[in-house]
Order: sequence, then structure tokens, then C-alpha cells
Amino acid sequence: MTDTYITNATWAQSGLQIDLRMASTPGDELTTLFLDDIPLSGVSAIAPAGQMEIPAGARVINAEGKLLLPALFDLHAKIEIAGCSKRECIYRNGQAAIQGGVWGMLVMPTKGFCFDNASTLDSFADAVTQRSAATMIPAGCITEGMEGAQQTPYNTLAARGVNILSDAEHVTDNLLMLHRAMKYAAELGLTFAIRGDVPALTRNTYMHPGTTSYKLGLHGTPACAEEIGLETIIRLAQDAGAKLHVQTVSTAAGVDIIRRAKQSGIKGLTAEVALHHLLYTHENVGDYDTTFKTLPPLREQADCDALLQGVKDGTIDCIVSDHTPCIPFAKKQDFVTAPQGMVSLDTFLQTIYTMLVLPGKLSWAEVVRACCINPAIIANPYDQEEGTPIAAPLLLFAPDEEFTVTEELMNCGTTNTPLLGKTLRGGITLPLC
Repeated sequence: MTDTYITNATWAQSGLQIDLRMASTPGDELTTLFLDDIPLSGVSAIAPAGQMEIPAGARVINAEGKLLLPALFDLHAKIEIAGCSKRECIYRNGQAAIQGGVWGMLVMPTKGFCFDNASTLDSFADAVTQRSAATMIPAGCITEGMEGAQQTPYNTLAARGVNILSDAEHVTDNLLMLHRAMKYAAELGLTFAIRGDVPALTRNTYMHPGTTSYKLGLHGTPACAEEIGLETIIRLAQDAGAKLHVQTVSTAAGVDIIRRAKQSGIKGLTAEVALHHLLYTHENVGDYDTTFKTLPPLREQADCDALLQGVKDGTIDCIVSDHTPCIPFAKKQDFVTAPQGMVSLDTFLQTIYTMLVLPGKLSWAEVVRACCINPAIIANPYDQEEGTPIAAPLLLFAPDEEFTVTEELMNCGTTNTPLLGKTLRGGITLPLC
């Protein structure tokens, strides 16, 4: 195989125009090259545009007008699709991830993918190797069956490569068990990924309390439930000496809680925001539109603004998809019965570019930090056979390309997205070679 040369690419981080030589095989990489402190996976040479000697007959990709950036890592995705086999779920969502510029993801446990034992993890790893175009890393369950009562065998899960423990949307009210589990997990170096919640306050609630919930006659999910839950899990993790990753922060006060905790010197604390909590508010629910039913619920515009500022100043470490496939029938039920969640993997990077970068709300450097570098560091993906970190590949992004989101475009197999019929900007080439 011959090397591939990428010419006239614009490095999204700083706007530099560069040429790259992509190694034909991983063994050709003599050393790890860095640009703006970011490792360039698969690159064996780099030079300013027009200054690299390219041998005759080499494969050359002219990237003029295109941006070069690390592919994204999604720290929060579900892949189970009702009615589909596990292998089909893995295949479809792997294709969706590549289409959205995502090279790897942390897969949350669900009923069908309940990562609470060694055999489930082994069968999942085999299926991913055979069926997925993207890297999929399972989050081990905190408790057996995600039921919040009995902790799983953390040492067994860790031996299978699990670094992060989560019960996904399920939050236990057994704080004594959680505290003991955190102490045990801390000895193994595992990270707990939990969202802030007080189940007693949020049971049988369906959206943010406000003018829309009042008009629709729906019980509201109080913001204080998330904030009290945040204070609790941060304090528990601090006392147990455990690493904590706060999932799907949705309120302005939640951002302030995390900011104060970090400023006070608490170590091992990170946080994420779902993309939809940066883009939409409870008013988008309109006339019982179940597409906008999420967990946590969509909040006020002031919350969106505070979350965005949290991303910009580093309080919020990651932007995640919170990708949650729901079959059309389920989302066509009444608002109370319909499941929570929307899908985002198929259009993840394109949505970020169209709705956050183009309007000037986020810079490319902030996107790379929140969607590429930080989530990969937190997930710490590594090759279990080699015992070495897995580096993110690079992608080419064509900012001038446009496309309309259609059902046929949705590789994930479901269409519970508010973007159907909308026009997005950005064409993605991943992988490059």
C-alpha cells in the first residue's frame, strides 16, 4: 500500500494550512506527532501547505476549502432499538456515528445491553468487532440490572476493560449503597457517571415546570431536584475519594454547583451537557410534541445560555449526543406515555457546526476540546490486547456542503429527531484513508 497525502487542509484549531502524509499502515508511524498539543493519529509527516515533497504516483487528496480536525468521541449514547437484534443495533449506530463525525462512543447500559457481568461484556465486544464501524466502549452498570439495590462485581468489570460505571438514566435513592460502592470503585480507579436527581421529586413528572407545562396540564420536573442531587453525589464522591462524571447537566444552577466544586479544589470531577440542552427549550414542546421529551427535560433559555457559557469556560467538560433511539410508534403515543430522548449521532458534528459554530456561539477550538479531547480522556479508551491508548483519527470537514435531513439519511434506524426536513451544513470524510 502507498501512503496517502492530504494537501491544502486547514487545521480547524488555529486556521493553519498544512499538508500531511498519512501512514499506509500503523507500523509506519515512527513517533506521535502533535499539532496544538493534539496527537495526530495515523500521520507520519506534517508540513506547511505546499512545502511537502510528494513522490510521483502517490495517492493525493486535495483538501482545499476543507477543515481538518480530530474525529469526535461521544461520551453518552444508547444504541438499543426496540424490535432490532443486538447486532443490528450495533451495526446501525456504528454507521450513524461515522456519518456524524464520531469515531468512538461510550455506550450506556440499557435493558438489552445490561453490562453487569463478564459474559455480556464479552459478547458485546465480539459483536462490536464484527459489526461496528465505530469504536464502542461499554459503561459497566453500577448496580445489578440497574435496579439500584446490589452493586455489580466491579473487579470483574474492570478486568474486562470497563473504566466508567453508570446506570444510565436510573438514579438510586439508596445512598448508603452508593457511598459504599464509590469507596470500592475508588480503589479500582473507576469513574462513576451519574446525573443529578432526587427520584422522590421527579417521579411522575414529564417536562420542565413553566408556562408550557401549565398550558398543557403536565406535571413539571423541578430544577431543584437535579441541583439537590448534584450536591449530594459530589459530596458522596468527595468523601469516598471516587472520580465522578456528572451526566447531562440541564440547569444554570447546576452549572454553578459544578463550577464552585471545581474551584474549591475537588479532584476527579467532570461534567457533560447534552447537545439538545444547548439548542432547545421547554417551549419547543409546543402542542405535546414528543420529539422534545427528554431526560432531563428541556429547560429555559437562561439555562441554555448558562450551559453554553459553562462549555466555553471549561466548567462543563464535554458536549454529548445523549443519543436515544425510539421507534416511531413509541413517540406517537401521548406525551405522558411516550419515551424520553432523541437521536443525534447521524448529524452530531453537522448540527454543532450549523447551530453553534456558524452563529459564533462556539469556536472550533472549544468544539475540539469539548467533543474530541476531553471525552476521550475521560473514557480512556485503550486496546485491551496491546494495553495502549487508542488515538482518535482525523476527519475532513467540508463547511460549504449542505444537505437536508431525511428519514433515509438516518442510519441509526429511528427518526426521533427534530431535525427532519431541516438543512444542515457540513460534509464529513471519515476515515481519511
